[in-house]
Amino acid sequence: MIEKKVGIGILGLGHVGKGTFDILEKNQAFISQEIYPYQIGLIGLADLDVNRETKSEKYDTFFTESADQIIEHPEIQIVIEAVGGEYPSYDFIKKALLKGKHVVTPNKEVVAKHGYELLDIARQNQVQFLFETSVGSAIPILGVISNILTSCPLEEIVGILNGTTNYILDLMFECQMSQEEALKKAQEIGYAEADPSKDIDGLDALYKIFILSSLGFRTRLRLDQINFCGIRDIAQEDIQLARQLGYRIKLVAIARKKEDIAGIRVQPMLMDMDHVLVDIHGANNGILLYGESYGELFFSGAGAGGIAGGSMIVSDIVRIINQPEYFEYDYLVQNPRELKVLNLDQEENAYYVRIQPQNGQISSHGVEKIFEQNGLSIDKNTEIVSAGDQKMIGVLTAPSLERKLKAALEKIKQDETGYKILNYLSVYRKMRDQYGRS
Repeated sequence: MIEKKVGIGILGLGHVGKGTFDILEKNQAFISQEIYPYQIGLIGLADLDVNRETKSEKYDTFFTESADQIIEHPEIQIVIEAVGGEYPSYDFIKKALLKGKHVVTPNKEVVAKHGYELLDIARQNQVQFLFETSVGSAIPILGVISNILTSCPLEEIVGILNGTTNYILDLMFECQMSQEEALKKAQEIGYAEADPSKDIDGLDALYKIFILSSLGFRTRLRLDQINFCGIRDIAQEDIQLARQLGYRIKLVAIARKKEDIAGIRVQPMLMDMDHVLVDIHGANNGILLYGESYGELFFSGAGAGGIAGGSMIVSDIVRIINQPEYFEYDYLVQNPRELKVLNLDQEENAYYVRIQPQNGQISSHGVEKIFEQNGLSIDKNTEIVSAGDQKMIGVLTAPSLERKLKAALEKIKQDETGYKILNYLSVYRKMRDQYGRS
């Protein structure tokens, strides 16, 4: 049972942990109105970096380098885990839940890899484990799909979920930068980490679409069944060719449910210039939801930042204080069924392919002929000369199964056709278009 004064402890004073502190400090009076007659007591702050020690003007707090001192403190009822990474964050969260503490975290990696186990532990110990900030930062998307969209099954989730790669692709498109130049710029202004691999290789977006899919489809999933690919292989030539074909490249996370099968993936895709997600720029996130009863709904907002993330952490704190006995994700604990995830080879899409003629002569007719000989037809093509004075062809195929495309491209690689396959990407299609729905 929550006491009148609710003790809070924060593990990690990086961007999100510090943002949570700042919101609790700045908006104390407003938050008090939301939780009356309760009051928040910000008791302890922990970080291994003593330079992050923060003084509070409104709360009697202590600073420590020991996470255990926060978790074990008898007056702390809600632990904020904002350390980041899988370990030791997972251990901190598990220990706090076993101690009977509520836990709030923005840690999408821990939630995606260990969320079901931690929810089970929370349920057994009659506490809450909330993670609204793990997806979309300031966008309250998890609350929407769990508590608001309850009139009919959710059928489709499409999102721009990683601000780092979105910013990089923006620079490549608008400033004609190489990916290396754009990444360096993102690191300089703090949008990318020193080691950006989780963003560049699509892992960050994978964790987020996994969480959205599991909550949205009311089912457990296996992370290792989801296909994902980042932007590492996207070159400036792909950006130029896509532009000339009428598209823009975005790192897209998609989850679609049809009966008892889900198609879930993360990959760079070509999107029509007039698509609403093409207008998501910089570090912002954008998410589209579709259900038969409510149609298509669009959410957008800051996808990163300490204040943005901290705002949703504080919202989770308020929810716990106002509803301490309500278990948010009970359907994942009480009904632990798994949904089968469709293999990408079984999906049909149109595809973009970048080709380099080896003899230096561009022949679009020759490319079309080779594709047709291998069972694929071309809807559209364009040409550029790259910065390295290399001639390139970009083609759009008619809709085809991916396994059929792969077989054709492999055949072209093996034959002495005079063309080198450099890259291929899917073209985004709405679920209703893909399955012939109105």
